[in-house]
Amino acid sequence: MPLTSVSTADGSLRISWTFPAPAQAVWAGFTDAALLSQWLGRPVECDVRADGSIVVDHSGGYLSRSVITDVEEPRLLAMSWEFPEEPESRIQIRLQDAEEGSLMDFRHHDLGALVDSYGPGWITHLTYLEAAVAGAAIPASRFWPLHATFETLYAARVAADAVTG
Repeated sequence: MPLTSVSTADGSLRISWTFPAPAQAVWAGFTDAALLSQWLGRPVECDVRADGSIVVDHSGGYLSRSVITDVEEPRLLAMSWEFPEEPESRIQIRLQDAEEGSLMDFRHHDLGALVDSYGPGWITHLTYLEAAVAGAAIPASRFWPLHATFETLYAARVAADAVTG
Protein backbone atom coordinates (compact mmCIF):
# COMPACT_ATOMS: atom_id res chain seq x y z
CA MET A 1 0.00 0.00 0.00
CA PRO A 2 1.71 3.21 -1.08
CA LEU A 3 0.18 5.48 1.54
CA THR A 4 2.96 8.03 1.92
CA SER A 5 1.57 10.35 4.60
CA VAL A 6 -1.44 11.25 6.69
CA SER A 7 -1.87 14.50 8.55
CA THR A 8 -4.59 16.43 10.28
CA ALA A 9 -4.67 20.13 10.96
CA ASP A 10 -7.45 22.61 11.56
CA GLY A 11 -10.17 19.98 11.13
CA SER A 12 -8.83 18.79 7.75
CA LEU A 13 -7.50 15.37 6.77
CA ARG A 14 -4.69 15.16 4.22
CA ILE A 15 -3.59 11.87 2.69
CA SER A 16 -0.76 11.48 0.19
CA TRP A 17 -0.78 8.28 -1.87
CA THR A 18 1.39 6.90 -4.64
CA PHE A 19 -0.30 4.75 -7.29
CA PRO A 20 1.55 2.40 -9.67
CA ALA A 21 -0.71 3.71 -12.46
CA PRO A 22 -0.83 6.95 -14.46
CA ALA A 23 -2.99 9.83 -13.25
CA GLN A 24 -5.55 9.18 -16.02
CA ALA A 25 -6.15 5.63 -14.72
CA VAL A 26 -6.58 6.86 -11.15
CA TRP A 27 -8.89 9.62 -12.41
CA ALA A 28 -11.13 6.92 -13.89
CA GLY A 29 -11.58 5.60 -10.36
CA PHE A 30 -13.40 8.83 -9.49
CA THR A 31 -15.34 9.23 -12.73
CA ASP A 32 -16.19 5.73 -13.99
CA ALA A 33 -19.25 4.32 -12.21
CA ALA A 34 -17.99 0.73 -12.54
CA LEU A 35 -14.70 1.57 -10.82
CA LEU A 36 -16.38 3.83 -8.27
CA SER A 37 -18.55 0.90 -7.20
CA GLN A 38 -15.44 -1.16 -6.45
CA TRP A 39 -14.01 1.24 -3.90
CA LEU A 40 -16.57 3.68 -2.54
CA GLY A 41 -20.05 2.25 -2.93
CA ARG A 42 -22.83 1.87 -5.48
CA PRO A 43 -23.13 5.04 -7.56
CA VAL A 44 -26.68 6.39 -7.81
CA GLU A 45 -25.44 9.43 -9.77
CA CYS A 46 -22.00 9.92 -11.33
CA ASP A 47 -21.92 13.21 -13.24
CA VAL A 48 -18.34 14.46 -12.91
CA ARG A 49 -18.45 17.94 -14.42
CA ALA A 50 -18.73 21.42 -12.92
CA ASP A 51 -21.99 21.58 -10.94
CA GLY A 52 -22.54 17.86 -11.56
CA SER A 53 -23.14 15.48 -8.69
CA ILE A 54 -21.96 12.19 -7.32
CA VAL A 55 -24.35 10.26 -5.09
CA VAL A 56 -23.13 6.98 -3.64
CA ASP A 57 -25.08 4.35 -1.73
CA HIS A 58 -22.70 3.00 0.91
CA SER A 59 -25.16 0.20 1.75
CA GLY A 60 -28.77 0.07 2.76
CA GLY A 61 -29.64 3.51 1.42
CA TYR A 62 -26.89 5.27 3.42
CA LEU A 63 -26.02 7.95 0.84
CA SER A 64 -23.16 10.39 0.45
CA ARG A 65 -23.92 13.35 -1.79
CA SER A 66 -21.38 15.57 -3.52
CA VAL A 67 -21.63 18.54 -5.86
CA ILE A 68 -18.61 19.11 -8.10
CA THR A 69 -17.16 22.58 -7.54
CA ASP A 70 -14.02 22.31 -9.67
CA VAL A 71 -12.81 19.78 -12.21
CA GLU A 72 -9.70 19.67 -14.43
CA GLU A 73 -9.39 16.20 -15.92
CA PRO A 74 -7.22 14.32 -14.90
CA ARG A 75 -5.57 16.65 -12.38
CA LEU A 76 -8.13 18.17 -10.01
CA LEU A 77 -11.47 17.21 -8.55
CA ALA A 78 -13.08 19.34 -5.85
CA MET A 79 -16.52 18.76 -4.40
CA SER A 80 -18.75 19.09 -1.41
CA TRP A 81 -19.30 16.04 0.81
CA GLU A 82 -22.57 15.43 2.61
CA PHE A 83 -22.99 12.35 4.76
CA PRO A 84 -26.09 11.63 6.87
CA GLU A 85 -26.15 13.35 10.26
CA GLU A 86 -22.87 15.22 9.63
CA PRO A 87 -22.15 18.81 8.65
CA GLU A 88 -21.25 19.41 5.01
CA SER A 89 -17.53 19.30 4.27
CA ARG A 90 -15.30 19.61 1.20
CA ILE A 91 -12.97 17.25 -0.65
CA GLN A 92 -10.13 18.18 -2.99
CA ILE A 93 -8.16 15.59 -4.96
CA ARG A 94 -5.05 16.50 -6.93
CA LEU A 95 -3.31 13.99 -9.20
CA GLN A 96 0.02 14.25 -10.97
CA ASP A 97 2.03 11.81 -13.00
CA ALA A 98 5.20 10.57 -11.36
CA GLU A 99 8.15 8.49 -12.50
CA GLU A 100 6.51 5.13 -11.77
CA GLY A 101 2.81 6.02 -11.71
CA SER A 102 1.07 8.95 -10.08
CA LEU A 103 0.81 10.90 -6.87
CA MET A 104 -2.45 11.84 -5.22
CA ASP A 105 -2.95 14.60 -2.69
CA PHE A 106 -6.33 13.94 -1.06
CA ARG A 107 -7.73 16.57 1.29
CA HIS A 108 -10.98 16.45 3.22
CA HIS A 109 -11.67 19.89 4.72
CA ASP A 110 -14.12 21.19 7.33
CA LEU A 111 -14.35 17.93 9.30
CA GLY A 112 -13.85 19.57 12.69
CA ALA A 113 -14.08 17.02 15.51
CA LEU A 114 -14.78 14.24 12.96
CA VAL A 115 -11.31 14.51 11.40
CA ASP A 116 -9.79 11.49 13.16
CA SER A 117 -12.84 9.30 12.55
CA TYR A 118 -12.46 9.87 8.79
CA GLY A 119 -8.79 8.83 8.60
CA PRO A 120 -9.21 5.03 8.79
CA GLY A 121 -12.25 5.12 6.50
CA TRP A 122 -10.52 7.04 3.72
CA ILE A 123 -7.38 4.90 4.04
CA THR A 124 -9.53 1.80 3.64
CA HIS A 125 -11.42 3.26 0.68
CA LEU A 126 -8.20 4.39 -1.01
CA THR A 127 -6.74 0.90 -0.57
CA TYR A 128 -9.81 -0.36 -2.44
CA LEU A 129 -9.31 2.36 -5.09
CA GLU A 130 -5.73 1.28 -5.68
CA ALA A 131 -6.86 -2.33 -6.13
CA ALA A 132 -9.71 -1.32 -8.46
CA VAL A 133 -7.39 0.77 -10.65
CA ALA A 134 -5.00 -2.22 -10.81
CA GLY A 135 -7.84 -4.49 -11.95
CA ALA A 136 -7.69 -6.54 -8.73
CA ALA A 137 -10.84 -5.54 -6.82
CA ILE A 138 -10.88 -6.45 -3.13
CA PRO A 139 -14.07 -8.28 -2.09
CA ALA A 140 -16.54 -6.01 -0.30
CA SER A 141 -16.68 -8.52 2.55
CA ARG A 142 -13.10 -7.54 3.51
CA PHE A 143 -13.92 -3.85 3.98
CA TRP A 144 -14.79 -3.86 7.69
CA PRO A 145 -11.97 -6.22 8.80
CA LEU A 146 -9.48 -4.07 6.88
CA HIS A 147 -11.04 -0.90 8.31
CA ALA A 148 -10.68 -2.31 11.84
CA THR A 149 -6.97 -2.89 11.22
CA PHE A 150 -6.46 0.64 9.91
CA GLU A 151 -8.51 2.05 12.79
CA THR A 152 -6.17 0.34 15.29
CA LEU A 153 -3.06 1.57 13.50
CA TYR A 154 -4.50 5.08 13.12
CA ALA A 155 -5.40 5.27 16.83
CA ALA A 156 -1.83 4.25 17.72
CA ARG A 157 -0.50 7.00 15.43
CA VAL A 158 -2.79 9.61 17.00
CA ALA A 159 -1.71 8.50 20.49
CA ALA A 160 1.97 8.69 19.53
CA ASP A 161 1.46 12.15 18.03
CA ALA A 162 -0.20 13.31 21.26
CA VAL A 163 2.83 12.18 23.29
CA THR A 164 5.42 13.72 20.96
CA GLY A 165 3.42 16.73 19.83
